[in-house]
Amino acid sequence: MKKLVFFAILLIFEAADSSYGQVIIDPVALIADEDTVTRFCFNNTKLMAGNNINDRYIIYYNDDTIFLNVNQAGTWTRKIAYTGDTINSTTLTFSSDTIWICWKEGKVQAQIKSSYSSDKGNSWSSVITVSPAGKVESPSIDASSNGKIHFAWSHQSQTDTTVYYNVYSNGSLLSSPVPLSNPTGHGQTPSVIAVGDTVLVAWKEGPLPTQVWFRSSFDGGLYWNPLSASPVTTLLPLTKDPNLGYAFDSATGTHYVYLAYDGQNLIYLQRSTDFGNSWSTPDTISSLTKWSQFAHIECNNDGFVGLSYEQRPVGTSLFDDTKKDVGFNYYVNWGNSHSFSTDTLAYTYNGFGSAYTAFNKINDADYYLAWLTHDTVSTRMKVFERRIHFSVPSGINSTSENRIPVIPFPNPSSGIFTIRSALQQPTTIELYTLSGQQVFPAKAVTPASLTIDISQQPKGIYFMKIITATQAVTHKILVE
Repeated sequence: MKKLVFFAILLIFEAADSSYGQVIIDPVALIADEDTVTRFCFNNTKLMAGNNINDRYIIYYNDDTIFLNVNQAGTWTRKIAYTGDTINSTTLTFSSDTIWICWKEGKVQAQIKSSYSSDKGNSWSSVITVSPAGKVESPSIDASSNGKIHFAWSHQSQTDTTVYYNVYSNGSLLSSPVPLSNPTGHGQTPSVIAVGDTVLVAWKEGPLPTQVWFRSSFDGGLYWNPLSASPVTTLLPLTKDPNLGYAFDSATGTHYVYLAYDGQNLIYLQRSTDFGNSWSTPDTISSLTKWSQFAHIECNNDGFVGLSYEQRPVGTSLFDDTKKDVGFNYYVNWGNSHSFSTDTLAYTYNGFGSAYTAFNKINDADYYLAWLTHDTVSTRMKVFERRIHFSVPSGINSTSENRIPVIPFPNPSSGIFTIRSALQQPTTIELYTLSGQQVFPAKAVTPASLTIDISQQPKGIYFMKIITATQAVTHKILVE
């Protein structure tokens, strides 16, 4: 009961701030009850798509079957989309009333395959073979508004692992997939999105420590901008499993590209306003007191940006799903630095855990968290969802200042920072290392100022968490 009351209070706080739009989180709902072998693809793929809340689709699979669960007028109906051998990593996209699915099939000599349905999953096209046979992994698919279907995946050879791209247009694929990653690197887990003929791809690349790379095309994937000299994530030593989002602010003419990824058990976000030529410094999204992975991001053209991820208590095993839970944060001002919400609104923890979280956009107002729970009592795998609804007030489509006007300065510094606050509510400051260790006791900030001295701490990156009664943000600070 205490958790429900806390959730209701937080929801009132967030919904009451109408100047930034209202974000409403519905109760948890059960989509399906399946055999324990049912799985989601868990890294950078989309799992749900559709037109509206009563016309949408979710995909999951086992070793030999791909299931498409179809919601029509509020009722879920499970359909078999494909049967084959050694199926993995199923994902989907939606365009012009046509649902496209994509998957990996096979063991050593596997292939990336695709199929589509224009009648809500009742019948399917012939299988489209997207990749040559080999050690292929991690397919990603996205449908552009012009009808082109874009694919990205990784292929391992004896000497390298390469990210490849292909596009399906006017009934055919490119004659040869396009390699995107560095010839001497190990490219994996790509994420592809497309808007018209603008195609954006991000991926992780090793050897260890892995970093996230990015490329763009502005002619529908035929020609790609050259690889940059360095990865996007130069400020962080280990990053992986990227996920991309795109939004356009018509009031300012600004194109936003969002890049979410995980690294060192935290979720990060970077933003570009020039299609990846330059990027903001990483914002820490997830809780510093939990371990998180598998970021999923969605956004709209009214300033809303949401991220989901899988999280678990510090020190617990990656393979213990019973300790995992749904993490979720959102922005309502184009993802301006340090403006994300706390991740307390989406907790769904139960005794069985909540694994393989994904955040899925249906339209500009409606989004769904989806995840699995392994019920060990009934020996069933249950598929859950939670609707995230964003309403746009007048004037939301404009740039905004940070919602918590508390900035540490100077930054970087030798370890002595001054905090000044103009807030007329209690504000608390906490300070953590990259690994989540608290190095400065919680201090209250008055509307005047506070000096923090960590000059005796080792040089490097720290996170300053600023907490009010309604939200929390985190600033990255540097001790030189």
